Amino acid sequence: MSVDIKKGENMFFVGEDELNPEAYVSYVVDEDGDFIIDSTQVADQLSGQGIGSALVRMVVEYAKEEDKRIVPECPFARAVMEREEESKKMIK
Repeated sequence: MSVDIKKGENMFFVGEDELNPEAYVSYVVDEDGDFIIDSTQVADQLSGQGIGSALVRMVVEYAKEEDKRIVPECPFARAVMEREEESKKMIK
């Protein structure tokens, strides 16, 4: 399934707008400018389609582009990042 992932304010999301997303991954920026992923949420109707993993991968790609590292405080994000070698290298 192909979904349209959009960039919002300190988040990537699926849905019409970032205030009421159907799925999202959010992050905060730490004192070094790196990203702390604090939450990943996917609505029940989208669950099991790989959308949560795709959202986490978007943060990883964005961090690479910005030359940043990631602290995956969200357990789901940590699990996704630890499964993939390229993502694992981004963990701070």
